[in-house]
Amino acid sequence: MSSNQDKQPADPSDMAGPGEGRPSNAQKDPRDWKTGDEPMTGAQASYLHTLAEGQGEEIPDDLTKAEASEKIDELKRAAGTSGGAGAAGFDNTRKDPDQWKTGDEPMTGAQASYLQTLSQEAGEEFDANLTKAEASKRIDELQAKTGRGQKGPSA
Repeated sequence: MSSNQDKQPADPSDMAGPGEGRPSNAQKDPRDWKTGDEPMTGAQASYLHTLAEGQGEEIPDDLTKAEASEKIDELKRAAGTSGGAGAAGFDNTRKDPDQWKTGDEPMTGAQASYLQTLSQEAGEEFDANLTKAEASKRIDELQAKTGRGQKGPSA
């Protein structure tokens, strides 16, 4: 596993990346996982709720890791997608921060570090007490102001 643990795979049910020696759930049945009967992870819950929302489906909060993985696979098949924008017409790579289930939690270390850098470049004060959602919005604002993180040439 990489040392950057703040980054999560786009699809938390596929925890092994290309070339890694761990089996993904495509290779090992989730019912055979040693920890499959533990509660689903936060990453699974977030991804699962995003997929379910795109299909107008409700998901119980008490799923196990194995059940959540199987439900993720089922919803992806139903949407005709492998995780990003797909036949269901939604894109889970950019969800409105106001809709994040964990948006009211303190910002992550990665957000704080990047915000500190952007704040310095923009000549603005860094607020260390932002939530995840507030930090995401502030990052967007400061990126627009500094031109950092923008695609293509700045206007």
